[in-house]
Amino acid sequence: MNTYITNRFGNVEETFNDKQTKQFIKAIQGNKFECYFKLIMAYQLSRPELLNLEWKDIDFENDTITIYPISAIRNSKFYYSWQMTKLEEFKRTLPLLPSIKTLLLEEKEKHELNELKENYDTNNSNFICLKDNGTRLNINTLSRNFRYVARDNNLPQLLLSSLRISLDNAIMKFAKSYEFYRAWTRFDCTTKRPKNIYADYDLNSKRFIKALDDFICQSKSEMEM
Repeated sequence: MNTYITNRFGNVEETFNDKQTKQFIKAIQGNKFECYFKLIMAYQLSRPELLNLEWKDIDFENDTITIYPISAIRNSKFYYSWQMTKLEEFKRTLPLLPSIKTLLLEEKEKHELNELKENYDTNNSNFICLKDNGTRLNINTLSRNFRYVARDNNLPQLLLSSLRISLDNAIMKFAKSYEFYRAWTRFDCTTKRPKNIYADYDLNSKRFIKALDDFICQSKSEMEM
């Protein structure tokens, strides 16, 4: 059964259902973009938010990730352009899931090894989403790989933007209250929205974090079933 959502611009998009989401998570094990796909899913990142994540936004010592929404400027009735400026007043700091932390540390180690190569572009070393040559990863590369994974695993070939909603049902299920759910999933991408009223909500629920982490990494017991 297909699942549909209405995005923040009022457009209807198809997204994975729960079964397809689990299938996708298993399919990307070991994929070169596994870390990026799971960041989108676990924290419901928009594409600009993902591509503008920096290493300074990750606190490995305190196990947190700080997300800065990117402003969207409406040019006409149907089209938006992105102002690639992090909105400090809308930032939200969330717990870093253990499985995401492991993937990020692996990604950081890979970046450090790539920096030893000739002709490596060191100008972007502060960003997380990079190609092997050090240049910024563009959304087309990520979207294309997303479609390839879906195609090779008999999944609907959706827009990459729909991936951030695929864990919505799971997050709602694991949340201990609606306010907790809103605090975890809330994002503010336009300058017209009010500030994040849930910014100080306590999100350090061990039960929630374990449940979401088990889902996002698909535990071995589930993978063997």
